[in-house]
Amino acid sequence: MKKLKNRSGLSMAEMLLVVAIIIVLLGIVLVALNGRRRSLGQLERDSVAKEIFIAAQNHLTAVYGEGYLGLTDFGVPGTAEEDAGREIYYFTVNGEMPVDSVMGKMLPFGAIDETVRRGGSYVVRYQKSAGLVLDVFYCTRTGSPEEYNHTLAASEYETLLALRDTDTVNHKKERRDWNGSILGWYGGEAAALLPTTELAAPTVAVINAEKLYVKITDPNRADPEASLKLIVTGLDSGAQLAIELQFVPDDLDRVIPLEDRYTVILDDVTTPGLQFGKLRADVGTFLPGEDLSIQAVAYSATALTKPAYSPKTTVNSLFGSISREGDTAYVGNLRHLANLDPAISNLAGTDGSGTGRLQIAHAEQTDSFGWIEFQKGIVRIESEASLGAASETGSVAVAVVDFETGTGDGPGCFLPIEPDYELTYDGRSHSISDLHVDAHGAGGLFGVTQTVSEIRNLELIDFQITASGAAGALAGELRGCAVTNVLVRNTAAASENRITAPVAGGLAGRTDSETQVRYSAASVLVSGETAAGGLIGAAAGEILGCYSGGHTKGGSYGAWLENHPYDVTGGIAGGLVGVSEAVVRNSYSTCSVSGTVVGGLAGSAEGSISNSYATGLIDQGASEEYAFLGRGGATVSGSYYYMYVNEIPFSEAGATEGETTPMDPVRGYFLGSGLSALQPIDLNDDTYNDFTGAWEDWSPAIAFDSALVKYYGGRYTLATVRELDPTLPEGYGDWNALFVSAHYGDWPSPEVFFINE
Repeated sequence: MKKLKNRSGLSMAEMLLVVAIIIVLLGIVLVALNGRRRSLGQLERDSVAKEIFIAAQNHLTAVYGEGYLGLTDFGVPGTAEEDAGREIYYFTVNGEMPVDSVMGKMLPFGAIDETVRRGGSYVVRYQKSAGLVLDVFYCTRTGSPEEYNHTLAASEYETLLALRDTDTVNHKKERRDWNGSILGWYGGEAAALLPTTELAAPTVAVINAEKLYVKITDPNRADPEASLKLIVTGLDSGAQLAIELQFVPDDLDRVIPLEDRYTVILDDVTTPGLQFGKLRADVGTFLPGEDLSIQAVAYSATALTKPAYSPKTTVNSLFGSISREGDTAYVGNLRHLANLDPAISNLAGTDGSGTGRLQIAHAEQTDSFGWIEFQKGIVRIESEASLGAASETGSVAVAVVDFETGTGDGPGCFLPIEPDYELTYDGRSHSISDLHVDAHGAGGLFGVTQTVSEIRNLELIDFQITASGAAGALAGELRGCAVTNVLVRNTAAASENRITAPVAGGLAGRTDSETQVRYSAASVLVSGETAAGGLIGAAAGEILGCYSGGHTKGGSYGAWLENHPYDVTGGIAGGLVGVSEAVVRNSYSTCSVSGTVVGGLAGSAEGSISNSYATGLIDQGASEEYAFLGRGGATVSGSYYYMYVNEIPFSEAGATEGETTPMDPVRGYFLGSGLSALQPIDLNDDTYNDFTGAWEDWSPAIAFDSALVKYYGGRYTLATVRELDPTLPEGYGDWNALFVSAHYGDWPSPEVFFINE
């Protein structure tokens, strides 16, 4: 057999030949690709030059029609031979564009894309006497590849004129590779053939409600040459945003196009990403809380026409309004309220330092509002805007934080407010109602009041609060806060709404030693596994002129408890305070109490209690239970309790058969305390009647129990805060301005079944 010749590869000469061929072919391809790229680049730049030309001409028409009113900067006089005697001017733009110049009027913000308006390099040539744009030359200043870019200079004006196309000469090739760059141009005969149209002004309605949104009606919808933009300007920051309405990106959820109008959402605290703090401006950065100027403009990017503007409307970005000084926010609905939290609104800046924000230091409530109205408003808005159906039973969350990090708080619930900047809140005697909170951590209208120094004049109605930490209708924890004239109450329809947490109180779960709670009250049900109080679960600081109102049926706690739990239930539980290290004065409780350690006023107390009383029924199955104070070494003076409301049958107390007295009264305090200053109100007829006073002196009462309304005609039989200390608090000229001048909730009526029977 013949041996086959083994050939392992190409020779060196053949290899070099192949490489040379590849290099030649690659060069041909690269040249072709580069030419193709430059051709496409010039088409793009010519298109941009046309866009600038049309926008500049349309706005120049308006300025020319006004006689260039108030303008002094007309640009650089044309120096070419053809410019002589024609009032030809030109502007060279490389980022800066003075608003008081003709150029600033020809291309105002929103006229074209902002990356082109201030990011490109262009020359606009126009005839002042006729109000006509003649030529636009355009280059990119930045981009890839870099050799395609160029920054135009005024000294190049006459050179540029020589690169225009005419009816006899085409300079596209020169512009395609001019000094290495690509030069776009528009003007001449093509401009003379542009179509024309006439536009009507759009109308704008700004709604500052459960969402902040804008409704824009477009009368030019049927005109194929017409376009529409919404211009939003921050009046403090100067930031600007132009929203194109006819060509909305798929991911821009803020714009909802409808058949005859558009809806644009500027602030929505129920939907992640749609808060105002997430709104990104084209120029500058919006300042959360600033006022906004809103205006729509109808324009054309393809035809010659005068732009048509709606009137400008001003609205606040987060609240109902702000004060002239910029330090007070006016709150008129739950969206405004939620926006006090920087986690929602970014009001205090991302670093919490207060930089880059308005110096909001005070909030004032301008109206009563609530969760039910908020939900209905959301449903109405979404129905109007065809945003889809939302449930009326709690599918919307009033306030949301960044869902990428999340909080774990219950969906469809209100997120407690936690400002990180100094703030005071004045409810102006308005109410907030029906809030549901399901919080990880502290729960309430406020979570922890780290920087809230004062809350006053506020009514909280029908709150349902659950939290894993401390909870109260007003706040989970009050730290260094002065609370004055705040009332927490349930209505009859929601009488069984409850505050539930390990440490729970009707007003607040916990207060620190720097907190003062004055002339405030709560009449709600409370459950605290560790500590529970009708007003405060665990209290330090001061409690002055406060009370907690209970629930009865037919004037009897026992009748109420046949179908309901005690008013206050928990570990260490008290009608007013569960665990107290506070100074308590001129205060009282009519709540029934159940727990491990139970007191009619305080479950456990180590501070001081003076001029106060308790009338509630206590759970006699507790390990320690007393009608006033369950445990502790508090100093007590001038205070009282109901004895016979808590009487024990002798049969349960170990009495022998045949005893003539059927009941054994419960003491107000444990025997070892030696509290001789603590006396029963109902020791006998005289002591009771002295305490209650005459009928005409009784204060107004708002009771759950219809029997109490019937028996007493809307009057509270015992001493209110006003009777305990008639001195008006500082800053109030009339007791009627204070919620504690009346009694909310029920109380026992022993004169019906014991003394006056």
